[in-house]
Amino acid sequence: MPYSAQNRPFDPVLLFAVVCLSTLTVVMAGLVMAHTPKDVFAESGPIERLSAIYLVCAAIWLGVITDLSRWHQVVLIAAGGLRELDWDKAFTDSGILSLRLYSGDSGWGQKLAGLVILVLLMTAGLRLLRRDFKPWVMSLRAGDVAAWLVAGCLGLHVIAKTLDGLGRKLAPWGINLSDWTNTVAGRAEEALELVAAILILQVVALISAHQNKG
Repeated sequence: MPYSAQNRPFDPVLLFAVVCLSTLTVVMAGLVMAHTPKDVFAESGPIERLSAIYLVCAAIWLGVITDLSRWHQVVLIAAGGLRELDWDKAFTDSGILSLRLYSGDSGWGQKLAGLVILVLLMTAGLRLLRRDFKPWVMSLRAGDVAAWLVAGCLGLHVIAKTLDGLGRKLAPWGINLSDWTNTVAGRAEEALELVAAILILQVVALISAHQNKG
């Protein structure tokens, strides 16, 4: 049988190159078109939008190529993407992760919807720990690329969340950061979250390639 596009194996490295090139193109276009760099790193800017797009695409792709046993992974990845789009705050008076939604004067419909989503996310998180943590650690020890990409993604998110509101976090300790330092920390957070989203998409690509081989 001739080697054609129909029987050519899927190449995650090619996807990674395309995603990186697309990201660079969009970010550079944003820098060219923006009045100030602040617009590029804003919540509605290209960096955060790319993070959301990659996460939502990863969730949809994972949902298509795998069975229901990975539903919790799909839910958590999709939740991360929708949070980048601020959907956690878009449909309620307060964010569904905010205590004000449940202790304040918000309608019971909003409170119930928020609780349902919280229960779903908590169930997915607990299932992730119970079902996937041990195999993930074993894969790390075996040098599995996908497992190490997940580790890198988790590390990036830890650093990003540490940088989020860094000045506010350090203020109670008597440490006052300059406006420039706070700005750099905020921009670094958005950049790290974008890199993490690219890594998650790459993990799904590796899962897809592995299944195609099988």
